[in-house]
Amino acid sequence: MVSLLAQASSAQRHEQAQPAVQPVAATATGAVSPFAQSGPRNMIKRIQDTYISNTDTADHSQERLLHIGTPNGGATKYRSFLKFDVSRLTGANIKRASLRLYNSFVAVQDCHQNPWFGVYRVAEAWDQSTITWANQPTVGEGVGKWFGVGHPTCEDQPNKYLPDESSGILRIDITDMVTAWTRPGTTTPNHGIRLSSNEGAPHPTTGTTGYKDFCSMNPTTPDKDRACTKAYFAPTLEVEFNDGSTPLIAGNEYGPPYAGGYPVATEALEFLDSNKPSVWEASKPYQRWLPDAYHAVEDTSLNGAAWKGGTSHKLRPGGVYGDQVLVTGDGASGFVGVIPYPALSGYHWAINVKSSGEPGDLHGVELLPDGGVVAAFAGGNGVPGKIELYTRAQGTPGNWSGTPKQTIPLDSAHEVVYDPNGGYVWVLGGLELVRFTYDPGTKQLTNAKRFALPKQPGGGGAWGHDLTPVYGNPDRFWVGANGGVAQFSKSGAARCHTKDDPTKWPAPTQLAEIENGSNHWCTDYVNEPLVNTRVMLNSVGSDPVTGRVATTCAKECGLANLDADGKPTYTTSWIETIDSLNGLKQYRWSEHSKHYKATWAVASYQ
Repeated sequence: MVSLLAQASSAQRHEQAQPAVQPVAATATGAVSPFAQSGPRNMIKRIQDTYISNTDTADHSQERLLHIGTPNGGATKYRSFLKFDVSRLTGANIKRASLRLYNSFVAVQDCHQNPWFGVYRVAEAWDQSTITWANQPTVGEGVGKWFGVGHPTCEDQPNKYLPDESSGILRIDITDMVTAWTRPGTTTPNHGIRLSSNEGAPHPTTGTTGYKDFCSMNPTTPDKDRACTKAYFAPTLEVEFNDGSTPLIAGNEYGPPYAGGYPVATEALEFLDSNKPSVWEASKPYQRWLPDAYHAVEDTSLNGAAWKGGTSHKLRPGGVYGDQVLVTGDGASGFVGVIPYPALSGYHWAINVKSSGEPGDLHGVELLPDGGVVAAFAGGNGVPGKIELYTRAQGTPGNWSGTPKQTIPLDSAHEVVYDPNGGYVWVLGGLELVRFTYDPGTKQLTNAKRFALPKQPGGGGAWGHDLTPVYGNPDRFWVGANGGVAQFSKSGAARCHTKDDPTKWPAPTQLAEIENGSNHWCTDYVNEPLVNTRVMLNSVGSDPVTGRVATTCAKECGLANLDADGKPTYTTSWIETIDSLNGLKQYRWSEHSKHYKATWAVASYQ
């Protein structure tokens, strides 16, 4: 036994609850590092958990609670054991690892006392169905924690819409343990974690016992327990790794089961570690998200059953919501949401645009600093394209409205980006890029200024698909279109079109038709000959850390998925990356993947 029990009896310090997840560290450009949570669709897998008692030999592995300490002065003692599979993180650079627990109960005398408990590395194998007090494994080093909330006598109120803001959440730093388990060739096998606390008489001065209940890996129904009903409250391992490696976020329509049945497959947003894309097939996405009950989106009128992985997804500063958020929209289901990041559980804001009769052509979404959202609808089949603005109040959890505050026609509107430099909202349509002024007082988009997209070399319309910031250069946007890839200069201050090739978009002859066209539509960016090699660009963007560009394309680009008749579709299994060191590379984690867009995880507007 390590010395933490002795330390606890004399410790005087009290640590406060940590009600919210620590934001993933971001660079000066807003890029974040990969952050994985254990779960059935993620890189880290929950394996087993249970508790043992000195008074019985029963199997407690399917119960909703984990117990530690003693409720009766040492007559009955409890310890709990947990294990996670972290094998897919072998060789990763572990920056931070935390064990997240939900404190469901403490004894009356422990309320507001923050009694101690210990978290230990288990040194021997065990099985949740057969472990007992008599055969329990030995433990190695440990860390201490002082925490006490619990119910019914302490305030642990679970937060229905934002589970990570519940006061019962606590985190214990176990970076050293996870680092040891994932070191290549490690001699420290992963046998899991033990939780234990004071197992004797109450503290002679404070009266604290250290007895606690935690939610287990088996969430229950509300009629059984008011707290342990959400998957987010199950014991969870959180790991930030490969610091400086900006993740890629890609929607995936692929839903059939994977080989071996794990991770469980479904249409989802997937987070991919860009540190070494060549291992995607083995590592797979490290994190997945979709608006379902598992992720605390329990209002079925929001997401319905048609979610197809998302057509627009980006990280943003949280603004009025704080920290960082994921803003995402899905054309198939009509879901639009602002999701806390990196918690990825619950939502700050959400609506379903199909509730107001939308045909399902949602393509782009953007968060405004005041909490409102702008959405772009492409239209088609006789339905006109348009932009719709929704206020912060309209997405109130439990009382939302999908009726827009403002609607503006725009043919084939595909993507929208907020520009903090001037408070503008830029929207990419099929044939033009439009800049609006946003008035936070009236909640209106006004003063439209229009910039024509250059036609394709053959004379047809460009048909824009994607608009993203060139991070680090607030004067530039990336623009992906049927014709190819260009950058757009907002100021148009100097000539930036440097290519004379009449066969590549934007072609000089087509720019001549646009006022100041050669100053707005740019080809002077790094690696343009490699980036601008495809047509039908669904997405394009660059990583501010490495400068690497990522693209996806569809239809006639040569990388599209094929339908049952062998015809190319609007999705692809491939993500292409381009940088000066490696040139153009193609990666996919599954030949069955169906991506529409891939975006860099950068919590910044520009």
